[in-house]
Amino acid sequence: MSVATLKVTSHVGRDLLQSAQLFRHEHSVVWEYVSNGLQYKDPTTRPTAIVKVDVKAKTMSIRDNGRGMLVNDLQRYFQMHGENLDRKEGRPGRGYFGTGKSAAFGIANTLRITTIRNGKLSKVELRRADIDNCRDGEEIPVRILEREIPSKDKNGTLVEIEDIFLKKIDIPSMIRHIERHVAHWPDATVIVNHHECEFIEPDVHREFKFPTQGTEYEKLLGLTTLVVKVAKAPLDEELRGVAVLADGVWHETTLAGCDRKPFAEYLFGDMDVPRLSAHQSDTPAFDMSRSMKLNPRNEIVGEMLRFIGVNLESVRKELEKQDRERRQTEEQKKLREQGSKIAELINQHFNQWRSKLRSTMAKAGIGRDLLSAKERQQDDEIAVVPGDELPGIVLESVGGQDGPEPNHEPGPRPGPIPHVVRADLDADIKVAKSSSGKAKPTAAGGFNVEFEKMGANEKRAKYDRDNRTIYINLEHPRIAVEVALTKGHSPVDDPNFMRMAYEIAFTEYAIVLAQELSSAQYFFDPQDALVEVRQTLDDLSKAFASVWRSAGATH
Repeated sequence: MSVATLKVTSHVGRDLLQSAQLFRHEHSVVWEYVSNGLQYKDPTTRPTAIVKVDVKAKTMSIRDNGRGMLVNDLQRYFQMHGENLDRKEGRPGRGYFGTGKSAAFGIANTLRITTIRNGKLSKVELRRADIDNCRDGEEIPVRILEREIPSKDKNGTLVEIEDIFLKKIDIPSMIRHIERHVAHWPDATVIVNHHECEFIEPDVHREFKFPTQGTEYEKLLGLTTLVVKVAKAPLDEELRGVAVLADGVWHETTLAGCDRKPFAEYLFGDMDVPRLSAHQSDTPAFDMSRSMKLNPRNEIVGEMLRFIGVNLESVRKELEKQDRERRQTEEQKKLREQGSKIAELINQHFNQWRSKLRSTMAKAGIGRDLLSAKERQQDDEIAVVPGDELPGIVLESVGGQDGPEPNHEPGPRPGPIPHVVRADLDADIKVAKSSSGKAKPTAAGGFNVEFEKMGANEKRAKYDRDNRTIYINLEHPRIAVEVALTKGHSPVDDPNFMRMAYEIAFTEYAIVLAQELSSAQYFFDPQDALVEVRQTLDDLSKAFASVWRSAGATH
């Protein structure tokens, strides 16, 4: 094995490690190398990336079928802040600052690259310890394991990341992150272990297009069009907002000031503004952090956000108006009434469950005595409802489990969710406010249940954290069949429909409760979550039977 030093600029070792701090999570690291393979593709093949993650061995690899690299290409690859040749030749892409190659050192200690181009294979390795030992001005000691040896394999690159020092590797977050990005790479295939990453667009109720042509925004933004889509069901937070692109490269998703307004949770879309990447300004539109946030102080970004904000607000207000009109119909009043009855049973169960949990904690003598008098009073007054927090000492004393990893993405704390989490003992216990214009559950309450037409492709029920609401999808094929059997009559007058609605809402609630408790490491064994779900469903089924009999319903 020979050791080679690349001819790179001074301070490069320090720059590598500083840039690596921008990549602190596995999902951002993996996407950095996946996107390189997709962008620098071989024109003769469909771009493909295969990701393999070994959680126990603390390793991961990313193999692509891109155009590969020669030794000279590898030298430029490790050149921090080097010139991007594709961009110089007029091919747009993600490479602006040359920081991506350092991503692995944000989570690991060893990076190995095997690459083939035009029948020549090269393999190099770089270790964090070698970078740490470099003095300012010294060249990076990159180990050349193979130098352009003949190979019959096709072009492509294998990136191997070893000695990962994260406490845990979150594969689901990696998959979600990739799927959100591949929405903008329609011809790409990405597979993580045995899962093929696909972005499935939510069912769309309406679509609006807002061109800049002929408006005051055309001067700065150029000729482009904002596409706003209204989903049939509330979107998960990561799917909300307008995806802002520049020459097809995704830079940010924004609701442009509508974030916490009613019906913002239904809005998504996209807008491609090529001038973001071409515009030269003392205030750049974006930086090297890959933060997925644009700089609002930039002239074009500021104008674009105003344009998006004005049009999103017009769509949102129209949705509010339509909802007010819809809710005045007799059918909607009946559905709301039945939803409230279902929610009442769920909240009764939740209050009983909460009381039982507190009783168990008190009998075990854990946590409470360590709280201050003020915190004990708060503990008495506030329930363990979505958005509340119990002191972290409770979980530590019971099982000594590690707490959940910090949020992967920057931004505001998510809205209310039912969970028991590790919390700072000095932190205030708060209940987050709902972002919806609909009725907000009280701190001592719990959940809402509503009926909505959310599309045939949406699940039969969906839980919206921000509104703490379980939505029953009237357009789900199974539910739609039951509605059709009512032959034009109100489905709420049909016992079969209502029994099904109760069962769907109960199941969704049981799963949500178990999922959030599991995320908070409340369970010591995964089987405990299944026990919790079964018990919750059994409790609610008995409560339903009692109510059904007392109402004199016939079976």
